[in-house]
Parts: sequence; structure tokens; C-alpha cells
Amino acid sequence: MRMARFSPRFRLLCVLFLVLVLSAVSVCHYLTRRYSKEWNYWKRLSSSEKSLAVELEIERFGHRIFPPSLQPDCYSHVTLERLEHSMRLGAEWILSMQEPSGRFQYWYDPVLGQFSSKTDDNFLRQAGTSFSLMLVYKMTADLRYFTAARQSVSYLLQFKKQLGVDKAYFLFNEKAKLGGISLPMLTMLEMRQLTGTREFDETLVQLANMILFLQEKYQTGQYKSTYVYRGNYAYEKETGWESKIYPGEALYALAKMYLAFGDPQYKHSMDWALEFYSRERWMSQAFLPWTISAFVSLYEQAREPKYSEYAFNLTDHLLKQQNLDSDDEVYGSFHGVPSSNTGSYMEALGDAVHLAQLVKDQQRLKLYCGRAKIGYRWLLMLQYVKSDPVDSDHLGKTVGGFRKSLVKPRLRIDNTQHAISSFAKGLEFIFGVDSPAYIK
Repeated sequence: MRMARFSPRFRLLCVLFLVLVLSAVSVCHYLTRRYSKEWNYWKRLSSSEKSLAVELEIERFGHRIFPPSLQPDCYSHVTLERLEHSMRLGAEWILSMQEPSGRFQYWYDPVLGQFSSKTDDNFLRQAGTSFSLMLVYKMTADLRYFTAARQSVSYLLQFKKQLGVDKAYFLFNEKAKLGGISLPMLTMLEMRQLTGTREFDETLVQLANMILFLQEKYQTGQYKSTYVYRGNYAYEKETGWESKIYPGEALYALAKMYLAFGDPQYKHSMDWALEFYSRERWMSQAFLPWTISAFVSLYEQAREPKYSEYAFNLTDHLLKQQNLDSDDEVYGSFHGVPSSNTGSYMEALGDAVHLAQLVKDQQRLKLYCGRAKIGYRWLLMLQYVKSDPVDSDHLGKTVGGFRKSLVKPRLRIDNTQHAISSFAKGLEFIFGVDSPAYIK
């Protein structure tokens, strides 16, 4: 009766408002379930970090329409000498974190003066750290980095398990992940390429067979993210989760396997994957870096335009997330919560620079080199150096390491390894430094 007193237009507006509210609630509910990891990360941000994220997202939207010109004065200090010094300093910090077993301490907190416990660890980050040391060895020929990477591989191989006689994987904390198979392969393959050793060949083939096995699970070209997760062999199906990072790591390992062994099944797997992962929904920031590196490597070997076009497409999309306001302290970083994650994007961008050189795309080459240098500018701000105001008791445990962000001082091996890997690629492809360790 009371509702009848209101005009039809008002009632219509009320209905529309209710529909919009319900739609918004439904979308939010879907997104928080579909992207639960991202949502949990967002919830943990402080109010100031959330405000910064929104502000930078608005800036990036404007930059996509009217991209600002680069400001060389802001990164004139990013030189060959500065990158090499920073790379070596970071590698030295990683060496200081290695135990006699080959394992690396996962993190160090300079405020609390505490190291991580052995229960707080991550197999993939252990493996990624040894790979970064091989990239530094490639650019320096310093055998200490090779030795440390070799010790790390020995530690990682303790977790290797067999699946029949022709397949192998790594089981750590009751989890066998696609990325956990792939990252140790990259270290062993780099050792093979740089030193000529064949000691890991049988293991490499078995691990590669496991990657192919996980791709065959779906028969779509997609790689299954885990073999087993705490006893669950159907973890992805039951949870609706698929890693956005692991496929790129697997693709990169297969590209390097194709380079090392020339077996066409590795290229076939990547071709099959390319069909699947070309879908728009895989334009996720987490998916891009390793995948770019993978297809740059494959293009260099096969010289098929579809690989360069795909890698360029991913790189151009990646750069849309870079912060380009030269008046902002976070100039050159990525995402709305700028952090050391920028290092992983800089790794990919270094390879993309190499691709632009290979195809003689001068426009992209100029753009990518400039964007890489402002990315290095940001990363250099995160590295602890001797002049930082750190308690003298903790100084020796921090120098060279890369903190998570300007406001989060904890040092983790993965943050440092991505940064020094990106510097190694910058030295090779942007500054044209020849590798003194490479066997031709």
C-alpha cells in the first residue's frame, strides 16, 4: 500500500539500484573466489598501500592513452658499472645465506635480527636462487658462484622422486609442483651450456618427460600445475586453482631442453601450449615474465615469426603495468604496490630486448631499453648498501640484499635472485657485455 504512493519512476530506480547492488555483490563474490590468492593479498595491505595501489592504477590508465616520454636524467646513474657492482653485491649476499648443505636461508629480517626457520621455506625459491647464481657466473666467470649453484643442485636433488623409469619430479613438503620440476632444470641446463658437463643429462630428460606427462593430463595444451599436492592428485580440479607462474617456468625449461638436446617433442609441446595460452585470460602479470623468456629462446632457435610475435605481444602487455610518473618515487616499478617483484619483469624485459635485436625492431629496442633502465632504477633503490642506516650488528647480514619494498625491510632470497638475474641480462643484452664463462 505504501509502495503505491511512490511514482513508477522512483520504483523503477529502486529496482535498478537493487539489481546493481546484487550484481556488484555477485561479481565481488565471484572475484574473491576466482582470485582468492590476490584477494587475500589485497586484504593484508595497509590502507595507505591500498590508496597507493588505486592511485597508481589510475595513473597507468592515463599513461595507456597518453604515454609520457622517458626522463633520462632520472636514470642516468644506471650504468654498466653500477649494474655489475650491484649484481655482484647481491650475489655475495646470497652466498652468505647458503648453508654447508647447499640450502639457502629463506629470509633475514634486519629489524628483528632474525633468520627464517627451516619450516618456513619454499622449494621453488631455493631452485630459482641457484639459477640466478649461474646467470651471474655467466657474466663474471667467478667460480664461487658456480660452486654455490652446484651445491644448491646437490641439495635439491635430495628431493627427487621417480615415476617409473623415465620420469622424475621433486617432492617437497608433500607437494610436487610443475614449477618445482622446471626451475632446477634451468640451473642444470645453464651448467650444461656453460661448462659442457653431461652429468645431469639423464635427470634432465626424466624431468622433461614429467612436464610432458603433466601436459597430456588435460589434452588441451595446458600444463597441470601439480603432480600431487599433499596426497591429492586432482588438486586443481577440486579447488579450481591453476598456477599462473608455473606454465611459463615449464615452457622456459622446455625451450632450453630443445636447445640442449634438439628433440622435436619439446618444440611440439611448446607449439601445443602456445595454442592454449594465447587466450586472453592468460594475460596475467604472473604468467608473462617466464613465458616471454621461453618464447624468445625458442624464436632464437627456430626463427618462426609466431614465437616473436607472441613474445612481443606479452611484453607490450607487461609494460602497461609499469609506473611512468617520473616525479614519483616509485618511477619504473610495476603494479599498484611497487616491490622487488619488478625484478622478475626486468628479467623478461632483458630477453625481450634481445628479441628486438634479433628481429631488428629498432622502435621496440629503444622503448624496451629505456623501460628496462627505469626498472633497474627502482630495483637499485631496494638494495641495502654500506651507507644505509642499519644497526652495525646487522650490517654484514644485509649488504647486497634487496628488501621487499621501501617500507618492508625483510630480505628474501627470491627478491634478491630476481634482481641480480635481471641485472645479468641487462649487462648482456642492453650493455652488450660478452660472457667470459660461455663455451662456444
